[in-house]
Amino acid sequence: MLLATFLVAALSLQTRPTALATAAWWPIAGIALALGMRFPRKYAWILAAAVAAVTLPVVVWAGRSPPLAIALTVAASIEMVIGTWLLRGRRDRSPTLSTSRDLGKLLLIAIGTSVLYGLLAWGSSRLLGDLEGAHDRLLTSAPKHAAGILLLTPLFMNLPRRQQRAKYFESTLQVLVALAVAVAVFVVNSVLPLAFLLFLPLVWAALWMSTRLLLLVMLAVAVIASAGSANGTGPFSFDRLGPAVGTLTLQVFQMSMVVVFLALSLVVGTQRATALRLAESEDLFLKSFNSSVAGKLMVARGPVHWTVERSNPSARGLLPGLVGGFAPLEAVLGPDATSVLSAAADSLVDGNARLTLALADGRSLELSIAVIGQRPNDTLLALHFNDITESLRVRQLEKDELNRAAEVQRALRPDKLPDTPGWTFGTSTTPANQVSGDFYDVRVGNDSVVVVSLGDVMGKGMDAGMLAAATRAVLRSHDPRTSPSQVVADTARVLEGDLRRISAFVTLSYVVVDTASGDFRFTDAGHGLHFITRAESGRTERLASDDMPLGIGERWQELSGSLAPGDTILLVSDGVLDLWGDSVEGLEEAITLCVNRDGTDPQAVVDELCAAAGGRRGGDDVTAVALRRER
Repeated sequence: MLLATFLVAALSLQTRPTALATAAWWPIAGIALALGMRFPRKYAWILAAAVAAVTLPVVVWAGRSPPLAIALTVAASIEMVIGTWLLRGRRDRSPTLSTSRDLGKLLLIAIGTSVLYGLLAWGSSRLLGDLEGAHDRLLTSAPKHAAGILLLTPLFMNLPRRQQRAKYFESTLQVLVALAVAVAVFVVNSVLPLAFLLFLPLVWAALWMSTRLLLLVMLAVAVIASAGSANGTGPFSFDRLGPAVGTLTLQVFQMSMVVVFLALSLVVGTQRATALRLAESEDLFLKSFNSSVAGKLMVARGPVHWTVERSNPSARGLLPGLVGGFAPLEAVLGPDATSVLSAAADSLVDGNARLTLALADGRSLELSIAVIGQRPNDTLLALHFNDITESLRVRQLEKDELNRAAEVQRALRPDKLPDTPGWTFGTSTTPANQVSGDFYDVRVGNDSVVVVSLGDVMGKGMDAGMLAAATRAVLRSHDPRTSPSQVVADTARVLEGDLRRISAFVTLSYVVVDTASGDFRFTDAGHGLHFITRAESGRTERLASDDMPLGIGERWQELSGSLAPGDTILLVSDGVLDLWGDSVEGLEEAITLCVNRDGTDPQAVVDELCAAAGGRRGGDDVTAVALRRER
């Protein structure tokens, strides 16, 4: 670029009109500014000094006095540095020329820096006594520098990467036509003002060529126009108009040509890129729309009716009423479903809604509706839907099975508590879902023996309910007089394989009470929520062991105790513990308060302990069993 600066400067000064003190053509301003844009701003002064060092000998060789040559090169350096700083900006990045706004910025910088150079050159010439040269430089320096910047600097900026619409042959033809018209207007023609003829090939080039190729064509046209004008031909002939006026009109023409056709190229390129993006977006939308496994409809909602404007293959497969072209939505979904859809459309939140539509043929659609846009006479909406008839049927079957399982589980509970003279019972159970993982049992033997048990299976739902029923059945298979530890050990052995396969365990409290003496024996298999309330002291005692649950432990010890008249055995599940702050101490206080308040009625005690479980979902199962000795 420094070599190009040297050669172009020598050519410009060597071919200047003899009657003019300055060159009629000065592209060096554009080359110098382009050089400044290729490096960070901090190197601007170094590059400016290099450009001055290259051009100074040429200016001296062209006949300028050394002081004047130095002043002119310094002015050109200042022009280059200021233009570089302004173009690169604060972020010091390579400038971009892709919009009309970028072009406007370049035009203002070119005019501003060129005017600054013209004033500096004029002032220097006057100070150094070159009054005639000062007048010529004041008149012609700014236009020729601005034209040089506008013609050459854009070639080194970041231009938009847009596909050239013209092919190789057409591009070659466009270039040849533009150059031929330029030669005809500026070289062959000597009298007629035919510069406007260049507009035709340049418009063609701006519409079909890339921006960079257009700039090269305009640069070639500018060279031809400058050569013809200097040789006395063309509409801006220096011989006919005079060197100063001819130079001025030539540079104004060159600047106007660059601004007009570069702006046209940028605008057309932007619109073409936007159209291409829209086409790609529409193509992507159509591919997504047509390939979706969900049914999709584009519908227009008018003042009275809904109209289907577009449907994808999945929608046509789900809704046989859809045919090619426009179709009334009522004929596709039915009047009732369309009315429901209209009501949902009237109450959209953020332009969206989800609902389930029941069709006249008994099918159900899960549908989402979204507003696409408002048109003069209707509203465009998108409907996405899936046929969920089968999934709803399966869901209903599952719900029915759960309800049936819950009914069976309720039927397996003691329907009526045994009538045991001197003893009263209380029970309460609330499953977290339809099927509970808790179970309890109360049995009365023939030899004044009562068995009370409460277990809690890990987990909730159907699996836990089935395991709870199995555990209860195994416990019931034992004679009531059997030792609690033996019963728990036998039950664990029977269920061992099932518990291991499903990685589950069961906590269990199993109590055997002698109703004649009030003595009891019990085994605690990892449950730990076995309480005794004492009537005499009004206190609550917790009885627990360190033994593990069924499915984890191997041996279980047997503990014993005795109930005095008024004492109560209370077994609860960990769901009751959750109701009272998940604290054993808090549960003991709650039991003591309930017993002291409700007196001798164990049913009232368990009802109050479990009252907060009513209507609760998603927590744990809540179960409590109380046995009270009355005398």
